[in-house]
Amino acid sequence: PIVPTIILTLVLPRPTKTMHLRHVLLLFITLTTSLPLPSTNLRPNKRQFLLDQGRIARSVSSNDADTAGSAPPASQLESIVGNAKSLSANLGRRMDLSNPTLRTKYLTAMTAGLAVSLAMVPEAVSFSFVAGVSPLVGLWTTVILGFLAALFGGRAGICSSASGACAVVVAALCASHGSGYLAGCAALAGLLQIVAGTAGMGKLIRLVPHPVMVGFVNGLAVVMLKAQLTHFKSAGKFLSLVSNEGRATYGCALLTMALVRFGMPKLQENVEATKVVPPTLGGVVISAAMARLFRWPVKTLADVAGAETFKGGLSVLPKIGLPESVWTPLVNSPLETLSIILPYAITMAAVGTIESLLTLQLLDGIIDDGKRGSTKREVIAQGIGNMASGLTGGIGGCALIGQSLINAQSGGGVSRLSGMSMALFLALGIVSFAPLLGQIPVVALAGVMLLVCQSTFSWGSLRLFGKIPNLDAFIIALVTIITVKDDLAKAVLVGTITSALGFAWKQSTTISATISQTKLIPSSGPILPSVKSYNINGPLFFGSTQSFSRLFSVKEDPNDVVIDFTGSRVFDHSALEAINGIADRYGSMGKRVYLRHLSRDCASLLGKIHDGGLPPYEVVELSPNDPYYGVATRPEIYNDIPVPKSG
Repeated sequence: PIVPTIILTLVLPRPTKTMHLRHVLLLFITLTTSLPLPSTNLRPNKRQFLLDQGRIARSVSSNDADTAGSAPPASQLESIVGNAKSLSANLGRRMDLSNPTLRTKYLTAMTAGLAVSLAMVPEAVSFSFVAGVSPLVGLWTTVILGFLAALFGGRAGICSSASGACAVVVAALCASHGSGYLAGCAALAGLLQIVAGTAGMGKLIRLVPHPVMVGFVNGLAVVMLKAQLTHFKSAGKFLSLVSNEGRATYGCALLTMALVRFGMPKLQENVEATKVVPPTLGGVVISAAMARLFRWPVKTLADVAGAETFKGGLSVLPKIGLPESVWTPLVNSPLETLSIILPYAITMAAVGTIESLLTLQLLDGIIDDGKRGSTKREVIAQGIGNMASGLTGGIGGCALIGQSLINAQSGGGVSRLSGMSMALFLALGIVSFAPLLGQIPVVALAGVMLLVCQSTFSWGSLRLFGKIPNLDAFIIALVTIITVKDDLAKAVLVGTITSALGFAWKQSTTISATISQTKLIPSSGPILPSVKSYNINGPLFFGSTQSFSRLFSVKEDPNDVVIDFTGSRVFDHSALEAINGIADRYGSMGKRVYLRHLSRDCASLLGKIHDGGLPPYEVVELSPNDPYYGVATRPEIYNDIPVPKSG
């Protein structure tokens, strides 16, 4: 009941005094908080998400009732995949992926692609303005990149387009050398992505920790929210609810949100024929029709991008080949031209690859089709798409998580046809139905994106502070801030490095030793019935070598000492040097060290690196069950050491 009241209040002329921004935010918060937030406390089983909207609602409410009295542990309070999966209840009916017929599969994919193509338009236009080029350039980049990336990509459901992350990177290049260099930069970035994908560098995305992923989605939600709020401003200020334009703008957005969240799912429960129409598409079409019928004073796509963008016809088709402004200097002075665009191309390739692979990981958890996306194929596909868009004068881009979520939750995750049809419908709209496409209110599409923002943000992460390690909480906040303030690639890189350094520091403090007496049977000499033994516990690597060296009392120890590595593992060359250094310290005092349960590869390498004469230690009790580590080594010293056989 609250939704129609808010809409009528905004649309009908009422107030005479100015309403401040806080009233607008209050209305938005009232709507979003009255909607069910993503439930991250539970991980519903797969079958629940394969049922229709009505049964999903009933099963979720039942589970909530059963678990209301028990609080989950902190480790289960936040799940990005679970958070994203809840979009199936928020954005409409989820199609049954267990055994779809071909007709339902392809029809669902095509209608999902149609819905996403509408959501792509304002984003592509906005990113074109950021890059400093014509909106048509961004739209055709979306068509070409989106089609090829969907055709050759790592999994179904991903939608690619000109992106804000990439547009920000090349904006400075466009300002200093003109828009022609953008095409060359996009083509070169695509080539770099193809090389990186072929080399299998996409697997490095596995190193991104969970706190970085949480910070990534939170920052991305804030960035998307900021981008949508620009549609509610005029001359840098939010529209007033007193004005007709303000009431129509906010009312149209809220109407779209209500239709997508409530109206279309309810209609699909009662009318079987409407189940093939994604709620996002139905909500946008109904809002656009009402705005046109009642002549609401709202900005349309044509108003934002310009009438020239939506004039249609074959004259708007892109030209094949690099623009003359970059082709001529590339031929005349190739090295100088490459030196200009290469730094931007490297950054653009890194940003696009990271965002695309993070989107791939997120969709892997949302779409229950029993398949895992291929990082190698996705990186190569993005490279092919960027190279093709560059060769047609485009600006390049990457996978967009917001539009990909809309596509997946509209049923587009069943086939690559959804991403391909998105590009084809957009191309058809630009050429043949441009005037009609240009009449869609921008705020109707912004309303859909606001729902995506609300569902993308990991609300459960706010409850994690104080329940998870301080370092992880710091990383979540750090990645979120850098994503909002700077760019995604830098945020992920900084977050991953910070997490790795924190992990290394924690591990460096865990190494310890317990002292005991043990019986020693050396390879030569008498049996020693009672020898002092240092039993090492914890990993030995570059971060723990100093702590390892401080474990021993060389001066006070007897002439024979055992160092037992049963509870430790040697990881790298620094660890080998630390062991050798301890042995040298004992040797300099005429004492002998016996190394027990050291892996065979480590024993061989230690013998190799000792300079001059016999080493002051002896490896004893070399068991066939001792592990082979594959220690990181210096090639100039260890290349001739064969890999020992396990036995």
